Amino acid sequence: MTPIPFSPAAGARFLSNGHLRVLVTAAGTGATDLGEHALTRWQGDPVEDGDGYFIYLRDLDSGEFWSVGAQPCTAAGARYGFGSDDGGAWLTCRHLGIEARLDIVVAPESDVELRTLTLRNTGTRARRIEVTSYLEVVLNKREAEAAHPAFSKLFVQTESVPASGAVLARRRPRGAGEECIWLVHAASGGEEAGIETDRKRFIGRGRSLAAPAALATSEPLSGTAGNVLDPSFSLRRKVTLTPDANAVIAFTLGAAGSRDAALALLASAPSPELAARTAGERRAALLTALALDTEQAAYAEALAAAILYGESTLRAPGDARVSSDAVPDGLGLPKERVLCVVHAIGARDPHAQALLDAARYWEALALPLHLVLIGAAADWPGLQGPVTQLDPMQVLSADLERISAQAHMVVKGELPAFAPRASILRPPRPPQRKHAQDDAEPAPLQFFNGDGGFSSDGREYVIRLAWDGATGLSRPPLPWTNVIANEQVGVLVSETGAGTTWSRNSREHRLTPWFNDPVRDPHGEALYLRDEDDGSWWSPMPGPAPAAAGYEAVHGFGYTTFRHASYGFEQECTVFVPRHDPLKIVRIRLRNTDARSRTLSLFSFQQLVLGATADSARHICTTWDTGVLLATNRMAGPFADGVTFAALVAPPASASFHSADRAAFIGPQGTTARPAALGEARLDGRTGPGLDPCAAFQARLTIAAGEQVEFAVLLGETTSSEDAQALVRRYRSGAAVDQALLEVRQFWHDTVGAIEIATPVPAIDLMVNGWLAYQNLSCRIWGRSAFYQSGGAFGYRDQLQDASALIYTLPEMTRKQICLHAAHQFVEGDVLHWWHPAPLEKGMRTRFSDDLLWLPYITAFYLQSTGDWSVLDEVEGFLSAPQLEDGEDEVFLQPQQAGVSADVYEHCCRALDRSLTKGAHGLPLMGTGDWNDGMSRVGREGRGESVWMGFFLFRIISDFLPACEKRGDSARIAAYSAYRDHLAGALNADGWDGAWYRRAFYDNGALMGSSQSDECQIDALAQAWAVISGAAPEERAQKALDAMEERLVSDHDGLIRLLTPPFVHTVQDPGYIKGYVAGVRENGGQYTHAACWAVRAVAEAGRNERAAQLLEMLSPISHTLTPEAVARYQVEPYVIAADIYGAEPHVGRGGWTWYTGSAGWAYRVALESVLGFTLVGGAAIRIKPVVPAAWPRFSIRYRLPDGATSYHIEVINDAIGDGALVVAASLDGQEAPIEGGAALIPMKADGAAHRVVIVLRAA
Repeated sequence: MTPIPFSPAAGARFLSNGHLRVLVTAAGTGATDLGEHALTRWQGDPVEDGDGYFIYLRDLDSGEFWSVGAQPCTAAGARYGFGSDDGGAWLTCRHLGIEARLDIVVAPESDVELRTLTLRNTGTRARRIEVTSYLEVVLNKREAEAAHPAFSKLFVQTESVPASGAVLARRRPRGAGEECIWLVHAASGGEEAGIETDRKRFIGRGRSLAAPAALATSEPLSGTAGNVLDPSFSLRRKVTLTPDANAVIAFTLGAAGSRDAALALLASAPSPELAARTAGERRAALLTALALDTEQAAYAEALAAAILYGESTLRAPGDARVSSDAVPDGLGLPKERVLCVVHAIGARDPHAQALLDAARYWEALALPLHLVLIGAAADWPGLQGPVTQLDPMQVLSADLERISAQAHMVVKGELPAFAPRASILRPPRPPQRKHAQDDAEPAPLQFFNGDGGFSSDGREYVIRLAWDGATGLSRPPLPWTNVIANEQVGVLVSETGAGTTWSRNSREHRLTPWFNDPVRDPHGEALYLRDEDDGSWWSPMPGPAPAAAGYEAVHGFGYTTFRHASYGFEQECTVFVPRHDPLKIVRIRLRNTDARSRTLSLFSFQQLVLGATADSARHICTTWDTGVLLATNRMAGPFADGVTFAALVAPPASASFHSADRAAFIGPQGTTARPAALGEARLDGRTGPGLDPCAAFQARLTIAAGEQVEFAVLLGETTSSEDAQALVRRYRSGAAVDQALLEVRQFWHDTVGAIEIATPVPAIDLMVNGWLAYQNLSCRIWGRSAFYQSGGAFGYRDQLQDASALIYTLPEMTRKQICLHAAHQFVEGDVLHWWHPAPLEKGMRTRFSDDLLWLPYITAFYLQSTGDWSVLDEVEGFLSAPQLEDGEDEVFLQPQQAGVSADVYEHCCRALDRSLTKGAHGLPLMGTGDWNDGMSRVGREGRGESVWMGFFLFRIISDFLPACEKRGDSARIAAYSAYRDHLAGALNADGWDGAWYRRAFYDNGALMGSSQSDECQIDALAQAWAVISGAAPEERAQKALDAMEERLVSDHDGLIRLLTPPFVHTVQDPGYIKGYVAGVRENGGQYTHAACWAVRAVAEAGRNERAAQLLEMLSPISHTLTPEAVARYQVEPYVIAADIYGAEPHVGRGGWTWYTGSAGWAYRVALESVLGFTLVGGAAIRIKPVVPAAWPRFSIRYRLPDGATSYHIEVINDAIGDGALVVAASLDGQEAPIEGGAALIPMKADGAAHRVVIVLRAA
């Protein structure tokens, strides 16, 4: 086997007591786990290898800092060492006259890791040294955390315990009976100097662990603990060392099942000396029992580390040729373990025997590894430990090949060997040149807040990243991103140029990695420029290696452009996705502003994944074909037919090079901010299987003075190499690239510009005139992914609601979505809660009670708006799958076609028929959630009832009955009408609490959303829908809104909270919503989806002034007007956030942005509820505004879907106070009808431009 090249696993140690295990590498990286749970973050990246539990040293006089290990902060001139024995491991460092030794041991009898730092001053003067620990808290299964880190972190709380010199963290349980782990970290020795548990505060936005904010300044640690949102642990001590003096700082890290037990570990933990001695004795005894010597054990540990790091040389060669079919069940292979395969040659194969011995040792260390021995059963009887023996004469060769392809290690013959460790050589970055600042006054921006603002036409958001010589490049508080997609591929790009690219499914089939890290915002894709004359290099985008000059990032509809000038070049990079083709294009334009010719190299780097996570990359095979790098992953399941292609289109005079080897491009323990390739003359040209894959290109070119040149980086996917080559050929022309960008801009201009409003409130206008519609279509419907959440799937309720907002611009897409969702209904009437579309076609069957009802609700809205009754005649099939078992809440499955079809009308009716349930109070049963997924255990036992569902059903029946009447479906008319009448009584009996409407009844009959409730005493959803449904009598509707205003709306905070008080200590079990920390997402924050309905209700209740105020409050612009407001809100000012946090210390901070149904609803509420604009049967425009008296006028310009007909509607407001009605209306100078205080403007697609004037006066 090829020797393993430079690897962080070489010499690595696992320290374990059989429960707690610690990985320590020679560089100081590693991980700490307790059983199946990760305690600290570790991504297992063998290239960058930047995760671990680190100790920093800082000279308080000079300010210089470094780490005890070579990672994460290598100091120039420092001497690092690593060693181990039976008792533990140690790191050493000598730097600037300070000698440091860090001893690491795991206590044999308790789940405690002890790290003892000994410092000695080898100099001739006294030294003041600051010692700071750092680790990132996980407390989750590593796979779950890796799948969605931001979500995982929302359940973790931290606590400072000054009396113990400790910090604590725990994960709030999501499920009943879920195991709870408490993590404790303490320090002793020296002088206590602070704590930090907020990762963002420690690292600093856009910084790294190589230069974290907590070390880069003399500021003390903030002491932050509690609901930190992104948890880490850091303890700081100070020591003064006279010449030749020593100091000892002891750090403890432990885990237990309760707070008291965790703190008790600090008192009961053995001394480091005793722990090391006992651990040494235990390991020696273990090796004796296993008949292993220390050399064999050391090799087994290093090999295990290499396996878990996913070292490419351990993998099966040629695994790209293997079928993507899953390994069949019945072979005894555990699904939760990492597979290692050895092909035994005969009964006495020493290499197989060595791995069998290693496997038993791995088991004793509690490592998640499982050995598969392929050999004759007779040769290997009675195998013990984590081993499965498969006889090649009894198992299909195809199955053995699949197992080998999935394994992290395959051994045939000799065992893997580690190449000698070499010194890490990182390319020195020449000193940054200072660049002259542009003295020209920048173009004024609307709502500029210090970081960015809107262009004059509102169609671009411009982010200005200034350069500061002391602090570097400025950035917004969190990534400000763009989601750019068509129906096939998509791109997420932040203001620094970081992001991800996907094809067909934004979760299951990413082409490049999705990092979900808003603090560092790492680059899986990057561009670099290098001056070939002096070796200077930098990024033409703001990251990952900015030049010492400012940048401008411009997010537009369907594209993002970066502009920058430095090193004598004007630089412009535009990222976009063609309207119809499955690829991403980055167009790069460079203009030489020097008076002489310059020779540059442009480098492009894209880390390849071709799957859901970086682990998928181990199956990728790359090839080079006629100027195109092709990549395939035959283990990508239904996406295995994909052919990913990448190319760099450069001017003909360029010299071009490429590489598919990420390890070579980045370099050992390197980063994209300082890749090794920038120190090499040319890329190495490597491709093939078994690499850590990437698509890297270099083009070297001489550019004349004043000359402008253009490049294009292409990345996409087809299902054949021929199609890939054809696409690359098409876009090798700069004219083709420019034309594609022009088409994208035109499409979005026509689509989001179909409705334009002009009101006295620009914060509303800017959002309605493009940004909400763009967010809804590009992100929610096409991309289904964003920075904080990457789902990839269609949500049954979600995309139906999103599609309803397309009714005015792309009604055919609304119709298509209705039919698509009808086709994802089971014969029994229930539906898939969410599903991944083809080629996966898998989804989740649940007991949610509301999902299915959105089909008749949105269908009724479509009928009301378009008059297109033919949609009810569309025939769609039903699905079939096993029904949920008793006690089973949900199951992820691949349904089959039931062989039964029905028209959309019948699909809608089956949803309604199934939902006409009644509990003890006559209200609909809640199941494992209604609209609020987090209320997953309110009605789990089948008795809990939902008040909100009652209002929702009341509205649906009222809206859908005309369809039943049109069909003459008398039986259903009678059933639905009777149930609606029953609901009216039940909702206003047991649903009423005296001053507002209740939210629900638990299975045990306890109230939710009542003044009698200990938590969640009032919920906005029930109050809003009491009005929207029409089921609440006028007096109660107004009282409910008054209560909502008093208890849930905060003008000071700019919030409409979903509920209050949040779930924290209640004896009731509402579901996983209680696991969220208080004030986050549904648990007491503003959940903007529901806040939109609150505004709708306020408008429908005739509260004109307040409706407009609350609508303006929903605009993200209102949260980002000043630098201070930006510092609080933090997220993008140009797209709506799913949630805004509602409890200290994060009140007013924006949550997850982009991927939220709030975009479509905010659009609809603004148009329909406040401006009063709706369509009537495709034949008329109905205008009934609910606007403040202070608005003298407003206008709406509506272009019909035919693209030619337009209606310019001007509304003149002569009203004083609320309750204004339309008193006059004209169309093209002719009087138009008025009904019920609303104007009805006849509408037809005649290609003409029509003018409408409407006058409002008080009723």
